[in-house]
Amino acid sequence: MKGDELKMQEITFINLEKIRPNPFQPRETFDKEKIIELADSIKENGLLQPLLLRLSGETYQIIAGERRWRASQFAELKEVPCIVIEADDIKTMELSLIENWHRMNLVSNESEKFITYLYEQGQKAGRYESLRDMQNKTGIPGSTLRGIVSGHEDRVKLAVGDQVTYTDINNTKPLEQNPKLRKEVLKLREKGDIKSVEVRGFSKAVKDSSPPVREALLQKSITVEEAEIIENELTDSREKERVLRYIESERSSDRVAFHVEFIKKVDEHKEIEAGYVETATGDIWICPICNQKYRLIHIEPTQKHRFEEVEE
Repeated sequence: MKGDELKMQEITFINLEKIRPNPFQPRETFDKEKIIELADSIKENGLLQPLLLRLSGETYQIIAGERRWRASQFAELKEVPCIVIEADDIKTMELSLIENWHRMNLVSNESEKFITYLYEQGQKAGRYESLRDMQNKTGIPGSTLRGIVSGHEDRVKLAVGDQVTYTDINNTKPLEQNPKLRKEVLKLREKGDIKSVEVRGFSKAVKDSSPPVREALLQKSITVEEAEIIENELTDSREKERVLRYIESERSSDRVAFHVEFIKKVDEHKEIEAGYVETATGDIWICPICNQKYRLIHIEPTQKHRFEEVEE
């Protein structure tokens, strides 16, 4: 039913005690502060927009206007202006969705469940042959509807919990042919190990990487950028594994501590005054990352040391 058609319907005043909330309400939560703000406005100016109802036995059921109904109760009104129409469950859900569309959080699970349920019931009732039909009847963009319904279908197939959004699920589409890897990526998202904006790029990197690099990605021991460098620059799997071992070694607490000490010794050498005696100890250290050799130098009278690169 279009807005102009509703305006032509007769407005009648109905006692609040005879009005019941909508069981198909797409919004499961209401901001109490905003309801109270609306109630204050109703006290001052009255309820300017009527509720849209349908008859349900001896009471009336809200199709659209639950916020106004709740606010009217806070405003202590006895009766409110209403328009009563005939509507089945599908039409009721449809009108409720249209009424609340601009206030809904599109990535919320309540939006996903409501819209998917409406589409499924609409198909069963013959109201929707396709998502295009639903788009035409609700005015909601087809791309949004496709994303929500597709995400929900994959959530069910993958047995993914409500901690991730349908957008996260859709962003793992690069792994559509490998459900096991897809679930692993979604598990990382669920734990907060990857951000929502990173899911698509991370999924693509997992798909395009060789087994050792892919495993390192899933263990979060390397970044997507590092994975791309390894894959682009190296072709031999043994070389890739060697680099991954180096990266793991470099990031270990012992290796970090060693390099911190190395840098401190280099900085200390800069402060050595002229006249101090440096003596090569004969000890050689080989960097495990680049295989570069360094000679250990002993400094008197400070009893300090420094490393000196060995040129071959």
